[in-house]
Amino acid sequence: MAKAIATNEIGGDLYCEGDLIFEDQNLADTAATTSSEFMLAQTMGAAQINIIAGADGVSTADTYVVTVITADVSGGTFNNTAISQNVTVAGTEVAGDALAQIAVPREVAECHSKLVITTTGDSAADEVTAYQVGVCYS
Repeated sequence: MAKAIATNEIGGDLYCEGDLIFEDQNLADTAATTSSEFMLAQTMGAAQINIIAGADGVSTADTYVVTVITADVSGGTFNNTAISQNVTVAGTEVAGDALAQIAVPREVAECHSKLVITTTGDSAADEVTAYQVGVCYS
């Protein structure tokens, strides 16, 4: 006799440790939170950076300025802006809720990068996780 298939959710983004930019990172109040250096993938326009609510979620309605800054060499001067985007967060987001999905432009070559999230409000209790993934288009 066949076994009935239970309703389950299979899915979510698959990423490796090297693709993890922030994990449950508390954001600074009205200031910038900057990641450690990571390699920004260049996959001919098929990479994106996802920012989700961390374990403690996001409770503050705020506008984040999300910026990716780059350098030509590891440990270099991160003074090139590859991506800059405003992200409005409504507040009351629970762990895993998507806050932003930012496509890496095709023109951006693989490079040494840092992710900077600048808040405009009282966001110290807010936690985010950020990672990069490859995406497929059909």
